[in-house]
Amino acid sequence: MLATSGKEGFLERFVAAAGPRTAYLELLADRPDLLTNLVKLCARGELLTQLLLTQPELLNRLADPATFAAPRRRTDFRRALAPALAPGLTQLERMDGVRRLKQAEELGIIWRLLLGVTDADRFSREMTALAEAALAAGWLMALDQAATTLGVPVDSAGRLVPASVIGLGKFGGRELSTGSDLDLFVIYGGAGETDGPERVEAHVFYDRAVEALSSILGDVTAAGVVVPVDLRLRPGSKGSGFASSLPALGQYYREWADPWERQTLTRARLVGGDPRLGRSVRRAIQTLVYGPEAPPPDLKEMRELRGRMEKELGKETPGRLHVKFGRGGLVDVEFITQAIQMRHGREHPAIRSPHTVTALHAIGVAGLLPADEAAQLAGNYRFLRRVSADLRLFGARPSDTIELAGPIPARLAKSLEYPSRKDFLDDYRRRTAWVRALYDRVVPAS
Repeated sequence: MLATSGKEGFLERFVAAAGPRTAYLELLADRPDLLTNLVKLCARGELLTQLLLTQPELLNRLADPATFAAPRRRTDFRRALAPALAPGLTQLERMDGVRRLKQAEELGIIWRLLLGVTDADRFSREMTALAEAALAAGWLMALDQAATTLGVPVDSAGRLVPASVIGLGKFGGRELSTGSDLDLFVIYGGAGETDGPERVEAHVFYDRAVEALSSILGDVTAAGVVVPVDLRLRPGSKGSGFASSLPALGQYYREWADPWERQTLTRARLVGGDPRLGRSVRRAIQTLVYGPEAPPPDLKEMRELRGRMEKELGKETPGRLHVKFGRGGLVDVEFITQAIQMRHGREHPAIRSPHTVTALHAIGVAGLLPADEAAQLAGNYRFLRRVSADLRLFGARPSDTIELAGPIPARLAKSLEYPSRKDFLDDYRRRTAWVRALYDRVVPAS
């Protein structure tokens, strides 16, 4: 009998959601292992529960043995999303198709993490690869939408003016989780004009394409959302267009960018668009951050910025912890890593990786931190990222916040296999205190 002790709550909600589609209930009846795992996982993740209740057809995805095949790469996800771009579909049908297919793939990634098939780092890499596949589909749709009315941008010799998409933050670092935005900007090759009936300059074409991309991926439709796009870290940000030329990129960061804007480039990575142009953009960024004329990190301003983030975004109290912006949180680790990268990256190219754990390993090998400290910092970063991922799966609001008076600490303790709530909180405080002490050493107050 399906409705055994401990399973009634989920089953009642799932039966109500499935309605007359009894095939799903028969699948659960035939696969008691699947039911057991579903109940266990839905108890750990509200996001997983909501996805299944709104789209019961996703159960077929979880029952497929291929879901457990790891690792999944960007090419696998691009094949999975390809049906959304089939000929003959309307733009809205394509947008909804990308949403549904992406949600099915994301569910599989979450499923593998919670069942222990993958670890937190592999989870983030798969989430990032899925986002890159969704970005590729969205960018194709955006370019098609712009070209339909404007034509394509070409230079004075009639050659296509290409564009590349650069990821920043967790997207650039291959560290995405559920609910993450895509921090990105678009760089096009240079001057040109479209060849359509309405002739506009290349920057206008790519401005419209980026605006369309943000809508295609971020707008809420009947099928939900793919992923929000965040353009606030683009060169020039407010008051500038949505895309910049390659020459304008270098000019902005050399002449006008604040130190914190140059710091964001430590996590820049080509994530889409034209690969040849992307290599040129990468070289330009490497020169801006690590070249002979690149300024050293402004540790005073870096510390002041970190302090504002802690106060205005972390908002920790005796009863509230913040995994990302709080003392010793994720941002402390990232600032430690980026300060060392900006100070020593010119002489040590191996430490330039946008992936924090990879960079920390190279920093330890280079002796820029004692190897044991670099390894311990990387371990604490992995721990904090897993806590952050679980909070998002639990549906905690605001995200990355641990309210000590609520049920979240106990749920985290159980999810992360601590003996008790107290053991988890003690270990969390020990780890974050260690991270903050190292941060104070690397980014000193004076």
